[in-house]
Amino acid sequence: MSIWKIHFRRELRRILTDRRILVTMLGGPFLYALLFGGVYWSGRIREVPIVIVDQDDSALSRDFSHALLASENLSLAFYGNSAADFYEAAKHERAYACVVIPKDFERDTLRGEQGRVAVILDGSNILIGNMTSRTISGTIASYRVGARVRRLMAGGMTRAQATAAAAPIRPVVRALFNPTSHYGFFILIGLVLVALQQVTRMGAAISLSLDAEPQNRREIASIGGGVWSVLTAKVAATAVTVLPIAYVAIRLPFDLFGSAFLGNWFLAFALLTLFMLMQIFVGYGISGLCGSAVFSLHLLLFMSVPLFTLAGFTWPAYAMPGWVQAVRWLIPLAHITDVFRKMALMGAGPRSLWPHLAVLLAWLPVSVLWGYWGLRRQIGAQR
Repeated sequence: MSIWKIHFRRELRRILTDRRILVTMLGGPFLYALLFGGVYWSGRIREVPIVIVDQDDSALSRDFSHALLASENLSLAFYGNSAADFYEAAKHERAYACVVIPKDFERDTLRGEQGRVAVILDGSNILIGNMTSRTISGTIASYRVGARVRRLMAGGMTRAQATAAAAPIRPVVRALFNPTSHYGFFILIGLVLVALQQVTRMGAAISLSLDAEPQNRREIASIGGGVWSVLTAKVAATAVTVLPIAYVAIRLPFDLFGSAFLGNWFLAFALLTLFMLMQIFVGYGISGLCGSAVFSLHLLLFMSVPLFTLAGFTWPAYAMPGWVQAVRWLIPLAHITDVFRKMALMGAGPRSLWPHLAVLLAWLPVSVLWGYWGLRRQIGAQR
């Protein structure tokens, strides 16, 4: 048996028998994919509980309340006596918004005067607050137009004439690529890629840190072979183990949770293979930098939140400061997530993805050299 095969089988046996590596690299992707998929299963925020304070108690105010609750995005928490009731409900997460219909709401509206409706939002959750604000504002706008149409029709106009006069500009909004505004379609694939990067780096770092122990260094020295031989054998064994897991994990959001994928799966798997190989090398490089498995894991955990943030999930890249955008452009995770998002939702191909592909390809030799340096530092002294 060749020396390379001995190193390959040795690494493969370690991955399949070391509980830390096995759980991290093989169990982690499935756990994260199922967890994230479960969290974002519905894809949209619906039936947000609100408090309605009807100080007018008129036929028109009750009709307006029914119009609010007709939206699938809102539900009634309770009818309150004042806004103070909402403050207590918000603290206990029983309601996230309050609509106060003032006294004389019906009188002012029927006179053609501008009726005012107070909307109080729980701004502690931006997603819920923004969605609730848009829904309530849209309902108020529609109701205002409807009230004006009724007044104009009472003056002798036809419904078509009254509608055109009450709303001379009618927006026609067409959402491309994600027409249902499904939040899971936007974020789920990125979260899976973040998880794959993290668990692969962690598993690779643990494995090389174990090789740095004296007895394992002596074992590697007794087998023989150069640093490149050991490195390629370890990478091959890790890839054979982790790539099938990565392929299944990356498909789960689409096959199990119904996310759309309009791109080419062959290209997607090819890019995922490139990305995963880079993460193995980077894991070895981090191990060489940190020296021990514990320190390597600490560093990887420390890096995970900044990398996730810079990838552009929590804040769009174009809205970041210029120097932050420059830093983001150097991070492979940002490019692989952009690639998969554009392929999945837009059906993008190589012609529109080439700037991202160029960065990923440029990172490949960098990661290989970093992994080589890490392995040489960890076990090279005994070569």
